[in-house]
Amino acid sequence: MPLAADFTAAYGLWLARSGFARQALLTLLGKGDVLESPHVYLLQPYDPNRRIVIMLHGLASSPEAWINVANEVLGDEVLRRNYQIWQVYYPTNLPLPLNNVAIREAITKTLAHFDPAGTSVASRDIVMVGHSMGGVLARLMLSSSGDQVWDGIMGRFDIHGSRLRKARQELDPLLRFEPLPQVTRAIFIAAPHRGTPYAERRVARWISGMVRLPVSVLGRFKELTQLLVDPHGAAPAALDRSLTSIDNLSNQSPFVQAAADLPISPRVRYHSIMGNDTPTVALALSSDGVVPYSSAHLEGAASEKVVPSWHSVQETPEAILEIRRILHEHIAAGS
Repeated sequence: MPLAADFTAAYGLWLARSGFARQALLTLLGKGDVLESPHVYLLQPYDPNRRIVIMLHGLASSPEAWINVANEVLGDEVLRRNYQIWQVYYPTNLPLPLNNVAIREAITKTLAHFDPAGTSVASRDIVMVGHSMGGVLARLMLSSSGDQVWDGIMGRFDIHGSRLRKARQELDPLLRFEPLPQVTRAIFIAAPHRGTPYAERRVARWISGMVRLPVSVLGRFKELTQLLVDPHGAAPAALDRSLTSIDNLSNQSPFVQAAADLPISPRVRYHSIMGNDTPTVALALSSDGVVPYSSAHLEGAASEKVVPSWHSVQETPEAILEIRRILHEHIAAGS
């Protein structure tokens, strides 16, 4: 007799009790129980024989952003038997370089905890899925920086000698990085890889002014500022932008501009999904209301899916079907 089961009831109960929605907004504003570092949540006990799907939410969001996607993935018998879902909950008020480093460390430590030798199926062919700012972070974690980001940022400051050596010591971990070797496929959803002009609008600037960084982060950036800005110069350079996550998503952000064209690892097959909330204009000029198509588009993508949607593209049936298709393709490629 065929039977039915609800494989996401526990997930739904966990989200209902988590208070993520309220906490995510308070964290952005630096209030409440402030989240200072990423947390990795497993939606089931670790299984060494199932591949991992890592999901990264966007700005002022949380694992609740993935409720529809996780429900549909776990409801698909083939996907449920082959994958386990990990969700990363991270502080979206932190600058992109800090979150890039911190999330890498969290994922690496979690993998090492469950599979110290790195020999299990779960430690290979990981799929990384990121929405919005989570998609930008996912691409950074799969890219090789070389000297491109360092040159793009440090070229704006005239520092030499001991200050330069100190700056290298402090900034190298933030501005130089290599791809996570365990990931071989990625899905970028409504990701502003080249930033978004939306972050420069009056409302976004007002919200950015309300974002508060943790005290520990402020202390660190004060030290970095003292390294970069020469107080004794005739016309000392200045940090002309603040360092919040919203500023980091602007198409005017020096970090975004320096990282926009970083090469993604040749081992990673990647896909793009984006929304179009402006159906009356040409695709190249379209936008999901927040992220322009020109920013979300990536050359070399194995596939690109544009769906009629505002920025929360990952909630739409069309996007979820595309994610399921890609995950099935990943199984077939591996077998």
